[in-house]
Amino acid sequence: MPGWVYMLAGLAIGLAVAYGVYVSGNKRLVTSQPEPVAEPAKAPAKKPATAKPAPAAVAEDVAAEGDITFDFYEMLPNLDVELYEETKTPTETAAPPAVSKQGIYIIQAGSFSGLADANRRKAELGLLGIHSEIKTGDAGGRTVYRVYTDPMENPDDVNRTSTLLTDQGIDILLKRVAD
Repeated sequence: MPGWVYMLAGLAIGLAVAYGVYVSGNKRLVTSQPEPVAEPAKAPAKKPATAKPAPAAVAEDVAAEGDITFDFYEMLPNLDVELYEETKTPTETAAPPAVSKQGIYIIQAGSFSGLADANRRKAELGLLGIHSEIKTGDAGGRTVYRVYTDPMENPDDVNRTSTLLTDQGIDILLKRVAD
């Protein structure tokens, strides 16, 4: 006999056994009776003399049995919540400052309170092909980590780099270092 016949026979036997186990397990579940549970004695509900009514946003009704029901399922669909998203369209993005005078410029591409965030920005600039460095400073008694590009002398390089950064959504601060 071919091997597939043995496989089908084994599969049929396995399914028959599994079905028998399944059916016998369900019979036990159906025929078994749950044990009765004694209900605890309920104390009469006492209301404090100085009870204040709940505000409408947290309205709770106490039913006769002492259960608490909440009305927020009915209240929430009627509430209006305004969501604001800051979206910038290409026409709304701020144009970087144009440099026309000769001099040495650096671009600050961020100031962060955490070194990890500054390193992340430095990596973003590296992926754009811009070499940068992190310098620590003090702002209001706190240590800040500022990300600066390398100094640039050519105004075209400054304009191209600042445009690239603002197109990527990175806020920049252009600083003239020297003449």
